[in-house]
Amino acid sequence: MSCPQCFTGHVNPGTPTGRWETVYGLRTYIAEPAGGKETLGIIVIVPDAFGVDFVNNQILADHYASAAQFLVYLPDFMNGNAAPVRTMINMAHMWDENESWFLKPYYIVATMMDFLPFLFRNRLSVSWPRVTKFLQELREDKGAAVPVGIAGFCWGGLHAIKLSHDTADTKTESGRPLAEAFFAAHPSNVNVPEDVGAVKHNLSVAIGDDDGVMGIKQVREAEAILKTKADVDSEVVVYPGAKHGFSIRASRAVPDSKETQQAEEVEKQAIAWFQRQFAAAGPK
Repeated sequence: MSCPQCFTGHVNPGTPTGRWETVYGLRTYIAEPAGGKETLGIIVIVPDAFGVDFVNNQILADHYASAAQFLVYLPDFMNGNAAPVRTMINMAHMWDENESWFLKPYYIVATMMDFLPFLFRNRLSVSWPRVTKFLQELREDKGAAVPVGIAGFCWGGLHAIKLSHDTADTKTESGRPLAEAFFAAHPSNVNVPEDVGAVKHNLSVAIGDDDGVMGIKQVREAEAILKTKADVDSEVVVYPGAKHGFSIRASRAVPDSKETQQAEEVEKQAIAWFQRQFAAAGPK
């Protein structure tokens, strides 16, 4: 998969406030509600290609925890094989129309050398068992008493959509779904008729209308499919001018920039979605 219009902003200002632990066998960043407040639900983040060590992903987990009293897990589903953050910079140069033609081949090769191994090491057949195993154990443990939500970004967005299906992999042995609600921001590698057509549980999607990975035609097709599902609560929110990766990779160093505002709007969309879904689900 190439990423011709990825938004490749800088990392968020600030310092992550969570902690690291091994959870159900995976190295995991954990963010908790501040001041010992009650946990109202659990969110598991399935991140973008840059993984758990990308500071933006950690800060997002902190925001979910502080804003909505969620216990947030950001597990290393990539098992240490995330794409290097430098790939974002190489991508930006590779697709910059003003970049020197002399340097373009270098950036193309540099990007592919980083990204192709990432795609191979984290193909769905490898990552999917890690994700479902973690969620199975979570559901039987802390997720038995409180609602669980899945938030997937880019690479993780496909996982979030597939987890909203009704298959043997997406529920416990007793038949309980692994989560109550699902959120996907600018998902990648989505087969719209197949993946969206199989959605069985409540799903929220955030995407830009200038996404180079999932084009607006596909977005509208997905939206139309979801609207036919009378028993599924769904929403597709399209952000004007936003590119692939905008919700997680936007630099927030300039508070009043469009990129910052849209990233914050997606954050609010996800939090409001999970709050509403968890309230509807009620106590376990």
